[in-house]
Amino acid sequence: MKNKQVGFEIRTLSNLIHRRINQMVAEEEETLTASQAWVLKFLVRQGENQVVQRDIEAEFSIRRSTASHMLTLMENNGYIKRVSVPQDARLKRIVLTEKGCQAHGRMTDRLERFESMMREKITDQELKVFLGILTRFEENIR
Repeated sequence: MKNKQVGFEIRTLSNLIHRRINQMVAEEEETLTASQAWVLKFLVRQGENQVVQRDIEAEFSIRRSTASHMLTLMENNGYIKRVSVPQDARLKRIVLTEKGCQAHGRMTDRLERFESMMREKITDQELKVFLGILTRFEENIR
């Protein structure tokens, strides 16, 4: 434990999670990535609320260029469409397409199974402590 660095361990875990979820997602949707599946989930959770790129940047703590690239790929693959906002021509509302809704439905089960796999052999108390520590790490970094 003495030689372990928190940042390195979190980055390693993040890479493992990302790689495994991408494998699971690719089994169902070859043009969708894990990050894009989470964006679909975010859009579904927002319901009728207007979502613009800036909202995705904030929710996922990603740069504007990263969000723009991801949304362009999602649009090109038919999962979303960008619609002009009448009040501000510079803004584009992000809307799920039928293909995006269907993909979200298929991905929900896979993401829930992955979450269950990760939580195996972890008690509710351990999970609560772990999530509390993660929140404090995030606050310290911001």
